[in-house]
Amino acid sequence: MDLRKLLQNLDNPFSGNTRILFPDDPEFVQKTLRWNTYSSPTYKAVVLPASVPDVQNLITLATANNVSFLVTGGNHGYSTTFSKLQNNLAISMRSFNSVTINATENTMTVGGGTLFSEVYDVLYNAGKEIQGGVCSGVGVVGLTLGGGIGRYLGIHGLLLDALLSVQMVTDAGELIKVSQNSHPDLFWGLRGAGMNFGIVTSATYRINDLTNGGQVMNADFIFPADRAPSLFKALKGLKDCQPKEMACIALIICGEDGYAEILLNLTYPGPQDIFLQFLQPFRNLLPRVYGFNSLPWNQLTTKSGFGIDSKMAIKGAPHSIFSVNLKEIDVPTWVSIFEKMNAFYATTPAGRTSAACLEIYSNEAMQEVPDESTAYPWRDSQGYAMFQMSWVDPSATDVANMLGKDLRSLAATTSGYGGLTTYVSYAHGDEPLEQMYGAEKLARLQALKQRWDPKNVFAYNNAIML
Repeated sequence: MDLRKLLQNLDNPFSGNTRILFPDDPEFVQKTLRWNTYSSPTYKAVVLPASVPDVQNLITLATANNVSFLVTGGNHGYSTTFSKLQNNLAISMRSFNSVTINATENTMTVGGGTLFSEVYDVLYNAGKEIQGGVCSGVGVVGLTLGGGIGRYLGIHGLLLDALLSVQMVTDAGELIKVSQNSHPDLFWGLRGAGMNFGIVTSATYRINDLTNGGQVMNADFIFPADRAPSLFKALKGLKDCQPKEMACIALIICGEDGYAEILLNLTYPGPQDIFLQFLQPFRNLLPRVYGFNSLPWNQLTTKSGFGIDSKMAIKGAPHSIFSVNLKEIDVPTWVSIFEKMNAFYATTPAGRTSAACLEIYSNEAMQEVPDESTAYPWRDSQGYAMFQMSWVDPSATDVANMLGKDLRSLAATTSGYGGLTTYVSYAHGDEPLEQMYGAEKLARLQALKQRWDPKNVFAYNNAIML
């Protein structure tokens, strides 16, 4: 198939603002560059549709000519399943980046390509907030369709729990509204496996008044290697008595001296005196670096963790991600993980950009939503382990992947689940479907896939196989 000829056919009913770029266009790399370049898709063309009819016509054209495609937004996804698409088409939704707030009805409608960085200020200035992720460059809709965990998980639940409706283009090019009252079975599936069923052009969410007037207590620490055992013991203690408003993110990273250290971020949108009580066990460990401040909600993602978001958001580097859902925080396991990362940094300097992340959030609000009401299967999780293997030289690829698999297996053994389960948006891509989507919900999801995408058009993002 001559994709250039197909897309440039003057008979195609695209609007004038739709953009079609090929590898020889100056903007092609910018529009297709992904956060992760390892095991990634490749394209002969990228189309940026300008309107909903453009999306419909593009899907119709692609499916009629057996052109495989991947729908993109923030280009932040990293599953190895993306690499199954080679030399084909990218459909970028970045032109759909609108944000509309209805403060009276407490709703927000965003375009299918809107990033979190584009909603923070708009919401904050309206006196509102929404639960979401921990990276500003991630797409709102993309995060929603897999679940949407983040710092406000204990307060408002998953991001998908705030979803009220979507406008979606199906594999047949049909535009439909999906909500609790319109295609409710599909709405069930969208909330946890939504990347399998169509292209979301817009989504409407329930939003909330700013918690604590929009002020968030923030504490950042860096602990040297010898504090690791005591720190993980303190983290387990925090998890066992964690207020629903408190969020914890611990990162094992490589320090400037080539040894592992731990960057810890704790946030709490509540009274300072209460927050300080929870900080004391960590301050008692005498961190090498300590910072405390109050942040407005709209700056929480970009300024917490010593501003690490700007470093983590840089595109164009290889990343191989392995993750595990956690019910328990096992101290010996995490001490072992720390030691293995430290040894890796020492023996593999090219892999010192790798990190191991432990997120600990309350699941109180998440569990208030009946498990059967959405496709998302892991509402009992209280923590998430992510092993972000990365390298600056290809010679480190194999050893980094071997360690990532080893750490995933180690964390799964003491996760409290009796084996590996993983949040689908954090999945590596080699996990069985049951470990991403849950064995109890898989049959219903497969029936939905058969109904809404029988030809598996949406096949490259941890797809449900029939």
